[in-house]
Amino acid sequence: MSDKRIGRYILDVLVSQTGVVELWQGFDPALERPVSLRLIPSQDERASAAEAAARRAATVDDRRIIAVLDILAAEPIVGAEHSGATYLVIVSEWVDGRTLTDIYEEREGEPIEIDEAVPVIRQVAIALKHSHELDVPHGRLRPGSLLIAETADFDDPFTLLGDTNVVRIRGLAVDAALWPEDLQDDIAGLGSLLYAMLTGRWPLGLVDGMSPAPRVGDRLLPPSQVVADVPSGIDDICLRAIGPAVSGDERIEAYPDMAAVVSALGAWEQRPGRRTVSLAAREGAPLTAGRRALRIAGRLALSAAAVVVVAGVALGGLRLAQSAESPWGVTAAEAPLEVLTDAGEVTAVDDFGTGLPGEIVPVAAADFDPQGGDRAEMPELVPNAIDERSDTAWTTDTYYATDLDGKAGTGLMLDLGESLPVSAVRLELMGSGSSVKVLISAEAFKKISKWTQLASAEGIGTAIDLRAPRPVVGRYVLVWFTQLPLVDGVYQGGIRDVTVLR
Repeated sequence: MSDKRIGRYILDVLVSQTGVVELWQGFDPALERPVSLRLIPSQDERASAAEAAARRAATVDDRRIIAVLDILAAEPIVGAEHSGATYLVIVSEWVDGRTLTDIYEEREGEPIEIDEAVPVIRQVAIALKHSHELDVPHGRLRPGSLLIAETADFDDPFTLLGDTNVVRIRGLAVDAALWPEDLQDDIAGLGSLLYAMLTGRWPLGLVDGMSPAPRVGDRLLPPSQVVADVPSGIDDICLRAIGPAVSGDERIEAYPDMAAVVSALGAWEQRPGRRTVSLAAREGAPLTAGRRALRIAGRLALSAAAVVVVAGVALGGLRLAQSAESPWGVTAAEAPLEVLTDAGEVTAVDDFGTGLPGEIVPVAAADFDPQGGDRAEMPELVPNAIDERSDTAWTTDTYYATDLDGKAGTGLMLDLGESLPVSAVRLELMGSGSSVKVLISAEAFKKISKWTQLASAEGIGTAIDLRAPRPVVGRYVLVWFTQLPLVDGVYQGGIRDVTVLR
């Protein structure tokens, strides 16, 4: 191990140096983990802006964004020849992974499948939507900003996603502060990343070893004119995100914000006739070109656009989030014990949003805690799960074990107002590692056996679509946590946003 240190951190390997800015792989002996250390000379005119950017980036809590862990000001390197110099040090998570350039080298230029690229870019878009809500843009998205982390199956270069945790974004705010001459709007940067995934070309010249995208005059060619089999819908999403300034086509109507991009990518994933393949298709046979396509689609069943099949859960104490009269069809006092055990206070519904195409907008929501001592699970936070904001969340209580200290589970219930066919539930979650079931019922039963399971997944990341092979009809949708992720030394889950889809 190296004898070079800065603060408490050990400097192991100099990964890269751009001008006077150094990037090191290091080690934190206090927490016994590898870290990334970016060193900027204290006298550099960009140091103060980089420090401010790092402090802003540290406020964004999203697992897809590589976290800033520590900031050291004016620290000398101990044990080095130039130890007299002082540095601003930005300490971040160390993530082993591949950039888009690495992936294309491994594939020897073979294009990335659309149904593989779109879920990756949607994960990036969701993460940036979170950061934008906190007024922390990235500002300099490039091929090297996106990492596919090594939790994926690296023996198969045609597989990008093993689960939703492998998409990681680095350089939030800090890269833009260090290289302000390369500033780029994040929506245009996101569109450029999608373009690069589909074509292996970058819309704005030679960047991070990726070749420039072809143009006719000043106009960028759409992906369908660079590689085969790109549908017009993807051309539209890609070019609208890139926008007229980068594409050179003033006729393009750019997306107004990152939420619109997330919606467009989500609608593409939910399109009729989308390709889905049984997970069994991944096993056994050699990976021919046809089998490779099946394997990629099968792997997507574990990704942000997961297609999962499933089965049941319970109802006990619950409290309504809003409604002057009980949205369950009876008042709390008149609720039969078979249906409700505790409805708590009842308040009016104000606005659950207008919904997107295919979305079912609930009329009410409630916390659900059948085994809790007070039959309540953070009822005051329930509106945060359905306010269409990703910077707010309903959370569970904190526990000392991932299995909720022995409880069967806890969760959140939605009332759709009437029985409707439900095909999927889209979740943005707090933390990484939750196990969740989605259950449907025509009535708010407390017995587990009376519910029909729509879908479930274990050890999932911060965003997932839980979908059944066919719709399940019911009025009530229950998102039921059976395992919780580790967060700051305790176990706690939560829902940033939930969307019910027909």
